Amino acid sequence: MTPCQKILETVMQVKADIVGVSGLITPSLEEMIYVAKEMERNNMKIPLLIGGATTSKIHTAVKIAPKYNQPTVHVLDASKSVVVVSTLLDNRLRDIFVDDIKEEYEDVRQDYNESMQEKHYISLQSARANALSLDWKDFIPAKPKKVGITVFRDYDIKSLLPYIDWKPFFDVWQLRGKYPNRGYPGIFKDKDVGFEAKKVFDEAIHVLDTICQDKPVKAHGVIGLFPAYSLGDDVVVLNDMKTERIATLYGLRQQEEKERGDYLLLPFRLCLPKSH
Repeated sequence: MTPCQKILETVMQVKADIVGVSGLITPSLEEMIYVAKEMERNNMKIPLLIGGATTSKIHTAVKIAPKYNQPTVHVLDASKSVVVVSTLLDNRLRDIFVDDIKEEYEDVRQDYNESMQEKHYISLQSARANALSLDWKDFIPAKPKKVGITVFRDYDIKSLLPYIDWKPFFDVWQLRGKYPNRGYPGIFKDKDVGFEAKKVFDEAIHVLDTICQDKPVKAHGVIGLFPAYSLGDDVVVLNDMKTERIATLYGLRQQEEKERGDYLLLPFRLCLPKSH
């Protein structure tokens, strides 16, 4: 995302009517909050539009809108921004639209706060007592062909193409199909975005074919497979000879109260304990 200071300087320089910020990665969410705070601190009086793959109406209503007293609107995709902008710039429609957004976002905040209050948490000691217990007695772990670090250099790019996750690509272009045509390749059949999705996809494939043929870039990769064991809530990683402790992965156990019989898990609990 463009730095906040650059955004504010440009807004004042060109005397912008509206500011729109778009975030494609999670850190952008915090930056958007900062932008809203700075716009409020600088006493700006123009609407702020929020968009991008990582954004949502809930995050905009709960985290961003309260930081800025002027209209703050989440826009689902680029096609919707045209309508929102034209409405905000129309003196006949603006006030009604802004009041509707404020009322809607207040409802969103109330629903969010109520949902958070409904959650009950138990002590860490109680959570650990309700951990999943597995019988490891007869378990024999599979041994990889190579332990330690493996480096892949100048890997065949063409062989990687079938593993591309195209969803983030279409999200960047703000192309979202509707069920049952949400994912790739079904999105091409969507009556609203299918044509445009196929167009940008074909363009991307053309670029990838050129990369595979001309090799302006190379694909390198690295993986590491190491012995490890669980110790309480954590996982201890050893070197390939099992003679040295090289890392500890610290686990956060679930503590939200659940129905009787439901276990409170860890992100990587399925790891052989040291005692075995």
